[in-house]
Amino acid sequence: MNASVGKGRFAPQSSSTKVAAVRARDYVGMWYEARRRCGIDDHMWFGFYEQGDASPTWKRRSHRFSDGIGALSQLLLERGHNPGTLPASRHLQKPDWRELWRTRQTVDAPKASIRWKHLDSAQQKSQSHAPVSLLLTPEQTRKIEETAAAAGVSTTLWLLWTADRAARSIVAESGSVMSWVFPVNLRGAVDCGDPSMNHCSGLMVTLAESTAPEALKAQISARFARYEHWRQWFSLTLGRYIGQAGINLLYRLVRGAPGRHTGSYSNLGEWNAPDLDGITCSAPGSPAYPVSVSTVLCNGRRTFACRLHPVIGGSSERSIEYLILWRELSCTTDALSGW
Repeated sequence: MNASVGKGRFAPQSSSTKVAAVRARDYVGMWYEARRRCGIDDHMWFGFYEQGDASPTWKRRSHRFSDGIGALSQLLLERGHNPGTLPASRHLQKPDWRELWRTRQTVDAPKASIRWKHLDSAQQKSQSHAPVSLLLTPEQTRKIEETAAAAGVSTTLWLLWTADRAARSIVAESGSVMSWVFPVNLRGAVDCGDPSMNHCSGLMVTLAESTAPEALKAQISARFARYEHWRQWFSLTLGRYIGQAGINLLYRLVRGAPGRHTGSYSNLGEWNAPDLDGITCSAPGSPAYPVSVSTVLCNGRRTFACRLHPVIGGSSERSIEYLILWRELSCTTDALSGW
């Protein structure tokens, strides 16, 4: 199976990175500072597979100073790899206020209603286990691309859909309507002063058991058409007007109860890094967003990673179970029966 929690070697965030980010004022990072002050971990994890090792070597970076793409590019530079120009947004047109708040057609999407198999709010102060990662073979990676095409959606939407299927089997009760954060890269559309800083907004998408992949595709397109990612961006950058103290207060008001949402799905795209077998990553997660799943494509091999928060009974063993099922579902169209 080769699912692994990796080696326990970490690299601290450099002081130069922190100083540069502070000078440029990462307004999105203020939200991660607010959650850190509430005792919620703000670190992203990045793993590097090399020299045929079955386990990655993990490094951590704070989300206060960069998003996943920015942090990974910094780590690759530290290793002597030039990541090149960071990927730009497909949504380069920034709407004005009138267009942003104009009433638009309602999105045809189910309302979130999650019933967890296990939910223990008393565990909200606990920290998640170290990420569990799975390095796929080149053949499995190609199979996922072929299966996504057969399903009529992009690879990233196919992997979100199958990640949702895996979550239903491992941690949620039948009939749940799951809510996932779907990050949106806005590099090129916004300039934060430092390309490695937080440039990501996001959408909240919901999936029912009956949601087909093409329905998920239509929902996300409709949310883009409503500029939901831009509305989220303006909310995420409110710190420029209300400062850290204001963001601290807002975070305490809106952070949500344990298990309120399913979690986050992150796809950091494709990277070329000589001498590496693969790259993996994991978002911080939180009690309100207890499932963190991620995927990266590097040198023709894809990785999956997972963290399940203790509020839903998360453990390394359950995350390994999740990853194996996610891989199985992603490499076949069997889950499409009935659509």
